[in-house]
Amino acid sequence: MRIAKTLSYRFGDELLASPKFVTLKNELISVLAATPVPALAKPKHRTRNGSLKTFTTDQRSLNLKLDDEFRVRGWDVHPYIVEGARETNLQADYKKGRVQVEVQFGNMARWYTDVFKFQVSYSLEHIDLGVLVVAVQAFANTIDENVVYFERVERELPYAKMSITIPIWVIGVTADDELPPESGDVSRRRVATSSARARVVPRR
Repeated sequence: MRIAKTLSYRFGDELLASPKFVTLKNELISVLAATPVPALAKPKHRTRNGSLKTFTTDQRSLNLKLDDEFRVRGWDVHPYIVEGARETNLQADYKKGRVQVEVQFGNMARWYTDVFKFQVSYSLEHIDLGVLVVAVQAFANTIDENVVYFERVERELPYAKMSITIPIWVIGVTADDELPPESGDVSRRRVATSSARARVVPRR
């Protein structure tokens, strides 16, 4: 996979590029770059309103590959968010240090749950920022119908600034062979080790 687009919500990217977190940022970028997008052995076809839709991405295999790549780099995979009190059954996708990552290739409504999980972890002072990984719209269309996509998150998330207080770096990914030529491959850009624009002070 490649990073096609990003959104820095409440200076999430600037904070992640600071000396305290830049190693984790680089690890995250390397995970995405090392994860190929698996194709379904047999594409799914579905007709809606007379239009044939074809889905070629194996979402389940993609999630398992991401689990392996994060695990080998020492990240916690699917840890419980409320430590020692599992009655909530809330689990993050990945966590290391003070950074939590949620990867969402499912239904559009699921990304709201991911942001809620960020806010719970932040309120419990377990993390300083979150990273949300979703597909760009063209890639989402190869996974299934009504899959969350970056362009919608980018459009909606800024309106929640009074209720969602945690810094979040939103990443829009695509398959290696689907990178929009106008976007550039930001996964290969040099990662800054500091940022004068970062104004969020991590919790201690």
